[in-house]
Amino acid sequence: MGLSTSDKETSTTKAVTYSLSSLSNLAKMLPTGVVFVFQILSNVISHNGDCGKGNKVLVGICLGILGIVCFVLSFSDTFTDSDGKVHYGIATKSGIATFGSGKSKVKPSNVSNYKLTLKDFLVAGLAVLLFAVVSLTDKNVVQCLYPSAQSRINKWIQALPVLVSAATGAVFVLFPSNRQGISHPVATK
Repeated sequence: MGLSTSDKETSTTKAVTYSLSSLSNLAKMLPTGVVFVFQILSNVISHNGDCGKGNKVLVGICLGILGIVCFVLSFSDTFTDSDGKVHYGIATKSGIATFGSGKSKVKPSNVSNYKLTLKDFLVAGLAVLLFAVVSLTDKNVVQCLYPSAQSRINKWIQALPVLVSAATGAVFVLFPSNRQGISHPVATK
């Protein structure tokens, strides 16, 4: 006996729902915003790859600052209070530390869902790794920081971002984060 039509539809619906949910979680955890900012700045601060010592320092500072931002944003979260107002914060070991909440610190009803976990550090580390690989293999950065090595490592420069993206993407799908971030729509937990 085979599956009935409704069983097949249910299986297909579950598979599509799981896939879309996984992709949504993946999009939340990838450092796309930080990479986008770096892509905009890298052309200017690296002088399109033709840079001097000052530009090299600026590229290094930019990479460092955006790497820190990428790490910190991995711990950002949002929640909606009982009045329907959205609050933003950073996950801590005791819950969520909110920003701009006015006179009293507003806490979510389920504080335990917002505590830091080991998974948060895994996600943050992988996000920074992905940002570092994508930004350090950028054509302008390669020409600026290590121009003599460009011809010798050209194949690695092309392959490394794809390999690291696939590996981190797989980890993100297997271990989805519960963090909303500050740039994604608020969902109830």
